Amino acid sequence: MKRLPALAVALLILASACNYRPLDDPGLGELGLTTIVYAADGSVLAQWHAEEDRVLIEYDDLPQHLIDAVVAIEDERFWSHPGVDLKSVARALVQNIEAGTIVQGGSTITQQYLKNVLLTPEVTADRKIEEATLALRLEENLTKEQILERYVNTVYLGGGAYGVGAAALHYFGKPVADLTLPESALLAGSIQAPSKTDPYRHPEAALERRRVVLGKMVELGWLTAENAEVADATGLRLAPPQPPEQMRFPYFTEEVKQFLLDEPSLGATATDRYNALFRGGLRIYTTLDPLTQESAESAIDGILPDDGPSAALVAVEPRTGYVRAVVGGADFYDPADPVAQFNLATQGSRQTGSAFKPFVLAAALENGFSLTSTFAGGSSIVITTDSGPWQVENYGGANFGNLTLLDGTVWSVNVVYAQLVDAVGPAAVVDVARAAGITSDLQPFHALALGAQEASVLDMASAYGTFAAEGIHISPIFVTAIETTEGINIYSGVPIITEAIDRSVAQQVTVALSEVVARGTGARADIGRPVAGKTGTSQEHRDAWFVGYTPELATAVWVGYPQAQIAMVPPATPIKITGGSWPAQIWAQFTASALVTTGFGQLATADLGDLIAIDIDVTTGLLAGPLCPRENVQRVYLPAAEVPSVICHIHNPQGLVVVGSGEVPQLIGQGIAGAVHLAEEAGYRVSVEYAEAGNLPDGTVFNQVPSPGEPAQSGSSIHILVAGPEPGSVFPTVVGYPFQQAKARLDEIGAEVELRFEAESDPDDARRRSGVVWKQDPAGGAPNAGPIVLWVNP
Repeated sequence: MKRLPALAVALLILASACNYRPLDDPGLGELGLTTIVYAADGSVLAQWHAEEDRVLIEYDDLPQHLIDAVVAIEDERFWSHPGVDLKSVARALVQNIEAGTIVQGGSTITQQYLKNVLLTPEVTADRKIEEATLALRLEENLTKEQILERYVNTVYLGGGAYGVGAAALHYFGKPVADLTLPESALLAGSIQAPSKTDPYRHPEAALERRRVVLGKMVELGWLTAENAEVADATGLRLAPPQPPEQMRFPYFTEEVKQFLLDEPSLGATATDRYNALFRGGLRIYTTLDPLTQESAESAIDGILPDDGPSAALVAVEPRTGYVRAVVGGADFYDPADPVAQFNLATQGSRQTGSAFKPFVLAAALENGFSLTSTFAGGSSIVITTDSGPWQVENYGGANFGNLTLLDGTVWSVNVVYAQLVDAVGPAAVVDVARAAGITSDLQPFHALALGAQEASVLDMASAYGTFAAEGIHISPIFVTAIETTEGINIYSGVPIITEAIDRSVAQQVTVALSEVVARGTGARADIGRPVAGKTGTSQEHRDAWFVGYTPELATAVWVGYPQAQIAMVPPATPIKITGGSWPAQIWAQFTASALVTTGFGQLATADLGDLIAIDIDVTTGLLAGPLCPRENVQRVYLPAAEVPSVICHIHNPQGLVVVGSGEVPQLIGQGIAGAVHLAEEAGYRVSVEYAEAGNLPDGTVFNQVPSPGEPAQSGSSIHILVAGPEPGSVFPTVVGYPFQQAKARLDEIGAEVELRFEAESDPDDARRRSGVVWKQDPAGGAPNAGPIVLWVNP
């Protein structure tokens, strides 16, 4: 019975066509209008238009295999139907009736051509009848060859190529007449979804679609199976990509473009959407804030050396989902960089290391654990899993003894998190991560807890934004609105808002991550305002992350080598890179700058209650004594019943400390100047030693001998261990300082300074100030072993 209304509509189309005269030749349609893309402050990011990339061709220029490929895949009965394929119409109408909406169009090449040049992308039954009627009338006036010529000149084929003439030059660097069979099949295959089958961006999808076209040609008898097999085995031989018109902040703007080319509200087909973007004269309003974006780029340039790894950054407003900044690489338009236009922030996914632990923490809190729950924090553990024994070791083999879940997070103790994921189950962690905003294909394996699976920088920023928004996840928004030239709104960026995590759980995660920055591995991200965050370092230091948030902004920073899994250790980098080094420094410099005019919001804070602060020797898990090497000592907080009573016997023989007339003051946590002052006031002398201390800020005392509260003779010496390199042994970061102040700091350490008065590369930088250092080489943290060059805005 369903075929009866389908036949009736088909007869209605024929009857309508009989009442009209032949349709005049519409040619190639009207010239397109320029679309303008705006930043959040109203400034222009890009102007998109298509006509310059059109190369008109005639039917006689088309190779036969290109004609056959296009007809085979788009309209196999093109040569025999009168403009409307009634078989396709009937099939489509049946499917539409069954679906209750328009899901199949049954459009012929003639209909597609008319839609490209005369009609709107609207998909309704009335519009389909009008389209079919016009197709029947047109075929009374034009030959099949003329219609096909016009069609292949108007169809969009990706990469800005409008028509097969432009596409042949764009992808293969040759005229259309010189196209081979594999090249023709690839172009024909891209008509349906050119952005998804772009051979530069998605070569595997392009080759798979080419195989479908070749198979259809064989099925129709237009190509032998042997020739199809040879063509299918031919690799991609593409011309070097040509630089497009340069967009402002291109990693963000290109992401907007790719998103809209797949946005159904701009048209039902790829050609419709391309026409809307590049010929429709739209006004596109985005979320990017130029000052925030410039802060991101400046922070990366100021921390990373020119010949070092790359960085990616995404900043999202937690309460709106607005994406305020995207850094996807060093230079989108660098012709010498083969991955310059690969967006490391949105397209790339890398192992997250311990930056994934907050999702495990949230799952544990949802399952009844608390921040004061205690775990064994020994140097290693073996967990029995469905896939076999899983051996986990702490970074550096550290042994923490027993410690709370809070301190297991503060010091990123792998053994604690191995027990945690085993207790709650990997599937629960996957559920939390997905709800928070991670979209990658996570698998429920135990190693997920330590960041062994991959996520994008965008996803990590969005998911941490869920913690910042107290459990509410708001999907990332790049575009807020789109208007036509008449001012009619045709798109609104409405976020998807979900209650992903219980509010109290999200607050407890924030408590733990605030302590990570206050006294743990994320100390270099402390910017003097409420901050929560987590470091992450993958195996062999191949990826380093810092993901953190204030109430106003959630930001993810990744540092690594995009083209290969390269360890970021000397000599590849001047120092061993962890999440608490360059990524945390970039995050801190960016966030401080981006929020310089924003008032402080508040985050949930820790209430340590009756927990007792103790120092643990992490090589033994026992109480640290006065002779424990200071780099092995970490401060943790434990319930009184869990405090170990045995002093580390490996480093501290009994009877070592001689009772004197004084008690050693607490110097740990002080800056070096404050520590010396306190010690001298108590009647002690001070000896200083500098050492690597993970992520603690330089100049912070992180251990002392004798320990605080120990008896010691007045006038004796307290040996303090201070975080960071010895003053003067490395260059400080002076980017953003007035050059006189920067030079004075460098003169103090005996550095040889060269000043270069050159303007920044972006002449439109609204915040550029005269006399301010905008670049240095070598970067901060590099050894003071030669001259340093400072670039100063004149």
